[in-house]
Amino acid sequence: MAEERYRTVFHTELPADEAFSAAEQQLRGWLGQKNLDQKAFDKGVPRVGPEGELLLVLARNSADGTQTKRWQLREPEQDGSWVSTLTVHAAGRVRDRARSWFWLDVEFLGAPSDEQDSRKGRRPGVPRLARALLGAVDARDSLAELRERPVLVRPPDVEALIDVLCDPDRRMPVIVASAHVRREFGDWRESIDRTTWTATGLASLYLLDPPATNQFNSEIGESHRVWAGAVRTYLPDVDPASDRDALRHRVLTASQIEDNEARAKALLSGLPRRLSAEALLPRPLTGLSRALLAERPPADPAGGVPSAGVQEAADTLFKEVSRIKGNLDAALELVTEAEETERRLARRNDELAALSVEFDAANQRAEYLQAQVRALRHRLVQAGHQTDGHTPPDEQTLLPTSAAEVVDRIAELERIVFTGDIDHPLELDMMPSASSWAQTAWQALLAMDDYAAASADGRFGGGFFAWCKEPPAAGRAISAGKVAADESETVKGNAKMSRRRMLPVPEDVDPSGEVHMWAHIRLGGGAGMSAPRMHYFDDVKNTGKVYIGYLGPHLPVRSTN
Repeated sequence: MAEERYRTVFHTELPADEAFSAAEQQLRGWLGQKNLDQKAFDKGVPRVGPEGELLLVLARNSADGTQTKRWQLREPEQDGSWVSTLTVHAAGRVRDRARSWFWLDVEFLGAPSDEQDSRKGRRPGVPRLARALLGAVDARDSLAELRERPVLVRPPDVEALIDVLCDPDRRMPVIVASAHVRREFGDWRESIDRTTWTATGLASLYLLDPPATNQFNSEIGESHRVWAGAVRTYLPDVDPASDRDALRHRVLTASQIEDNEARAKALLSGLPRRLSAEALLPRPLTGLSRALLAERPPADPAGGVPSAGVQEAADTLFKEVSRIKGNLDAALELVTEAEETERRLARRNDELAALSVEFDAANQRAEYLQAQVRALRHRLVQAGHQTDGHTPPDEQTLLPTSAAEVVDRIAELERIVFTGDIDHPLELDMMPSASSWAQTAWQALLAMDDYAAASADGRFGGGFFAWCKEPPAAGRAISAGKVAADESETVKGNAKMSRRRMLPVPEDVDPSGEVHMWAHIRLGGGAGMSAPRMHYFDDVKNTGKVYIGYLGPHLPVRSTN
């Protein structure tokens, strides 16, 4: 699965010979760190380890001076193989300017067992090879610098950083950390280094010193600023002039980092990892896999040297088999790439279709509310209260921008308790639509809190669905269509699917510490990850509270198994 892959793609201004030399030097050192055979690497022998580790090399040179070389290390394990692929591509001279591309993929290839959740795989961390390459070359994503640790930004560098954010050719996110208002800057810098450690190679990383923080916020504008130790992830195509655009660029506060550094790491790296794994390759790298495999030269799989004369007939046959196998591999590679692209497009189409429905409903609801406000203002004017019709509300609801923030803010609600696993909300936060889902979840929780208070006080006798279907004038509610009070008999009758909906609660709710949470909120449409759900248990008649046992991707049903 793409989301289980680590991928970094960057370019440098190195000419071809220096780019290939840097790659080979870092590869050699990386093999040494793994206790693999560096001498075999130097000799070009594929077998580099005692457990069947193989380092395969492909190369291609074009008439226009373009050169490409790929190294692929396969490390077998009992249930599959770790496959690390480094490709270096140096284009021929274009307008007297050389540019070399580095493309590194690391993933685990193995068939999941029947017991394994299909969404879960073996996810690689940031490879040591990626860190070594970023330390050895001047890596760039268009104007953005890619470094192993955040680049320190001082006041003279602020204008260049804003140019990076607004650069239309940038592909990766930019993570910008601000200076903390209460922490010594050196100490905070170490904390930011740790927090951004798992985003290396997936985003360009910057840290503003205290004077640069003030200058940056002054120049970027109120809507796009980053403040008081917060860290902001700026997606491509930043538009500082648009307040609406600011909603795309998520903020992680200093308190969230200090409260749980491990969770902050996961939040900062999750979305960049997914975007990097699923993004289209830059144009110079498109089609390289096919071209390399089609031109693969035959090689002795044992890495030995054939004896003279005796092997002549066998060599001829082996060359022909190698040629056919190369063509087959190239075809299989194209099929695999096409299938993966089709899956990505299907997921995105599902998500876009679901969001389109959500936006249509939201627009209709907004139009209804605006008409209602106009009617109420008209009545106030008729009653002689013109000024009251434009009085701002006493308080404004600030919507969260991530599922993890939703979980953190549940403590603000008197009658809502989160009992679930934080890993599931983090899965949602890897998706581009996380902000929309988080805001829907928060609106549902606010409505639940009002409902629970009214129920506990004896002011309302029905369930949450009835509350949303005919909400009292003084209470908040969401569309009743988003509320599912029960699951289907198909789900309830299937032992595996039923078990997944047995979720934790305090023992004063149930002595076993678990209950079936059939009721749920539909946070989005579509299927799978694009149809997130929030499962809850209504215990207002007993403890006076509603318990949230799950917030994450759609739990398994027959259509998504």
